[in-house]
Amino acid sequence: MDVVRDRCKDCAKLSLQELFAETKDMNEVITLFLATLELVKVQEIQLLQEENFGNIYLIRK
Repeated sequence: MDVVRDRCKDCAKLSLQELFAETKDMNEVITLFLATLELVKVQEIQLLQEENFGNIYLIRK
């Protein structure tokens, strides 16, 4: 979860695509995705999708 927190604090809006861009394997993608869901659950970040099938953005609260 620290990786997601650190990446979110550097910019106002971070896309999931950018977050996953530096991953090395599928296990890392899954771990980052689950960490993202947990941060949404505890209301540290918010997810935003501006249009159907568009990019999903992480926004720090």
